[in-house]
Amino acid sequence: MQTLPSVCIMIPTYNQAGCIAVAVESALRQNYPNLSVVVADDHSTDATEAVLAPYIEQGKIKYFKSPANLGRVANYRKCLYEYTDAEWVLNLDGDDYFTNDTYISQAMQAIDKEGRTDVLFFQGVNIFKTSKKETIFKTGVQQDALVLGAQDYFFQFIALRHFSHMSTVYNRAAAIGSGFYEQNTLSVDIYSFLRCALNNPHKKVILSQIVSGVWLQHEDNASKNVQLKTHWHNYQIYRQLYRIALEKGYSKITCMRWLVAAFVQYFQAYLGAILRRITN
Repeated sequence: MQTLPSVCIMIPTYNQAGCIAVAVESALRQNYPNLSVVVADDHSTDATEAVLAPYIEQGKIKYFKSPANLGRVANYRKCLYEYTDAEWVLNLDGDDYFTNDTYISQAMQAIDKEGRTDVLFFQGVNIFKTSKKETIFKTGVQQDALVLGAQDYFFQFIALRHFSHMSTVYNRAAAIGSGFYEQNTLSVDIYSFLRCALNNPHKKVILSQIVSGVWLQHEDNASKNVQLKTHWHNYQIYRQLYRIALEKGYSKITCMRWLVAAFVQYFQAYLGAILRRITN
């Protein structure tokens, strides 16, 4: 009987004692058999470790606490590179949680259907939850599932508007080989996946409408930062990706069109965030 590939749910956290148990419980409810759960505690100073103690003692999770605060991106990287050796991984921030107990199983079934060695990642969608409402993230993907070559995923990324970090089950070896979580920017996740697609153009990407869970929106989210300097720095990831695409031999016209589209979409979203901040 063939062994199912190993999958790890990585949960980076920092001072989230009030919600970390919800994230962990939702991960443990996943019905995929060959699953592990790792919590990467970035030197929390609250009761996070005490909250997780029962799960640690019962061997339900692996828990690593950094001796010093690394920061969000470095903690992501530490978890992926050092805290797990699973074949496939998913990043679930400590303030988010799954609502679909079969999500990992569904993702791995889709990956198996396309061929494990041929797929870079499977990506579903998530629910945005604020203090006022819940909405499912709507993308430009019209069908239930879309299978793309990684090269096509890169160049159609702006038009498809399909991205959810917490909903992406990805190949760990390919991610490490592509240098995941190197840029200390707000959108390090987007940069990492797009760069991986450029580095593995003949692999497949699966975009699905399956809902993974809830991305909780609150004032502590890194994405809530609306400082122009921060966002201009963050936008530079697209310029870097543009240069990488040129180095890979893609047409300058094609790459420039992609960059312009990225600029327009990014700063439309940025202005929208400012307006929401003003009106709320």
